[in-house]
Amino acid sequence: MSVHTLPTPIPAHDAANGVRGRLSLKEAVILADVEEKPVRKDIESGILSETSIHRVAGGRLCVEWDSVFLIASVYGNKHLSSDMRKIAIGRIDDMRRNSVEPNWWKRPQDFTNFECSDKMERKSIPIDRYVTLDLFTACHNVVPRVGLYTYGLTRIEERDDLLGGEAVFKNSRLPVTHVGKMLESGETIENIVEDYPYLNDDDVRFSSLYYRAHPATGRPRKSGDADDVSPDA
Repeated sequence: MSVHTLPTPIPAHDAANGVRGRLSLKEAVILADVEEKPVRKDIESGILSETSIHRVAGGRLCVEWDSVFLIASVYGNKHLSSDMRKIAIGRIDDMRRNSVEPNWWKRPQDFTNFECSDKMERKSIPIDRYVTLDLFTACHNVVPRVGLYTYGLTRIEERDDLLGGEAVFKNSRLPVTHVGKMLESGETIENIVEDYPYLNDDDVRFSSLYYRAHPATGRPRKSGDADDVSPDA
């Protein structure tokens, strides 16, 4: 398997570029809205070896932003055989490398205002005599989540001197995962924004994606730790 090794972990936010350059594999499958297990299986078997898979410190896998669309297009079709997935991945990679219309494969910070309306998105990828991948529909389904996520990453920060480096909303002590867990547990966006008026609806929706993409690990937080979520003075 061709996996590039990177020396450093993936930060939540890259101040120089607005949004960091790569996604964790977990983030990518959440944004693509597909199951993680078959993607990891194809990485292990080498089927995904041509899609710029990287390995960061600690063994975590990450991908380029444009791989979200590839993952959605291929793994959103649960009944494709491994041979058909390999063909589809190769053909999308060829299109990505050779296209003179880079409208679909943009910098992550461009997705907040991106629309799937160009000739590029109207293409289909044939992978068998009567089987094609509908890239236009995949683009429409994925772009809103990617746009929301890129927006959200510009709204958060990780500081070593604040909650042990946990991602929080800027100028606050409010963990992103705390908000995401509230929404996933059934709380309404309206009630969350009422409780934390420095957030907006998109902040809360982003928090749900971030929470699912960053499952809790390690020692559970003490009972009093999660309550101190007020804005910084």
